[in-house]
Amino acid sequence: MRNYEDYTIEDFVQNEDFRAWVQGQASHETFWLNFLEKYPERKEEFERAEQLIRAAHVAEEPLSVREIRQEVETFLSRATSEFTTEESPEDDSNSSNSRPLVRYLTGLAAMLALAAGLYWGLSPRQTSDFSGHFPATSLNNRLVETHNPTQQPLRLRLSDGTEVMLLPKSNLRYPSQFTGNFRQVYLSGEAIFSVNRQQRPFMVQTGEMVTKVLGTRFVVSAYEQDKKMTVQVLSGKVSVYRVDPNRKPENKEVAGVILTANQAAIFEKKQQTLSKTLVANPVLLDTQAPLMEQRYDEVPLPVLLHEFEKNYGIAIVFDEQNLRSCKITATFSTETLYEKLDVLCRTIASSYEIVDGQIVISGRGCS
Repeated sequence: MRNYEDYTIEDFVQNEDFRAWVQGQASHETFWLNFLEKYPERKEEFERAEQLIRAAHVAEEPLSVREIRQEVETFLSRATSEFTTEESPEDDSNSSNSRPLVRYLTGLAAMLALAAGLYWGLSPRQTSDFSGHFPATSLNNRLVETHNPTQQPLRLRLSDGTEVMLLPKSNLRYPSQFTGNFRQVYLSGEAIFSVNRQQRPFMVQTGEMVTKVLGTRFVVSAYEQDKKMTVQVLSGKVSVYRVDPNRKPENKEVAGVILTANQAAIFEKKQQTLSKTLVANPVLLDTQAPLMEQRYDEVPLPVLLHEFEKNYGIAIVFDEQNLRSCKITATFSTETLYEKLDVLCRTIASSYEIVDGQIVISGRGCS
């Protein structure tokens, strides 16, 4: 039985099941997902080993033979200096312990060089539709690509602390280290982002749509085969806009929408239109609050509607003066927001619709 309490970076890297889990192919998915809850003291080694393995799956880029040679020499130099130290003859045991990782890194560099060389020599000089969405990156900060071929969500932690749940059959491309004035990643498929708040904005590009935030939780769905792309906000605020290649830098105006919790944006690929709506099932903003039965006895309808606005963070538009005389007696517990609105609207013979991410109630009111 392995002693995970003393696991080092080298142990994680050499663990075949751990490497398979990082690459989305492990058979013990639950074990590794819950590993840090059981061994929190191994967090640093766990995450560094995970980043090291992911860094092996970099995006393919056409490199010259000279550039390939330079990259391999730099990699080997860094690997050797980081994982070996000058030791006295008496310290030979420590030296032997560090050699397996050096050999692993050396082999990894050789495989990268071979793969890059084969790609340069054999592949046609064109990119797929998927890769065409992504701008070229510098040699010093090439994009890492993670693909989830499994049927289960794959957990990722980016260098800035942002957490991503990459859903099945999805790809995410991101820098190994974020530099510059913004943090940008590229998604094909679906993922849930929990963005670590910073002054630098975090942007998710999905084809022609960009989602921009500072720190929040949201879901992006952008599968290539789908006719539309969607963004759903779980908490915080995001802006969503279409990439306009003809927009001049001095033009600061961007055609897009601002979303808050429980709102969603839909981008129709064929029509090239971006619209704002609500999520299919709005949830309470205070997710920690226990579900309790709520009784209302002859309560003015506007009071209930304002309470719904506060609880769900959704604007409800109605004629307050017209509905003030409507008194409501009802009991709610586990009903969804839409189910509650259905009950209220039937009671006063009115209706509601969703317009631009808001709920609009219309009716004659109560006499």
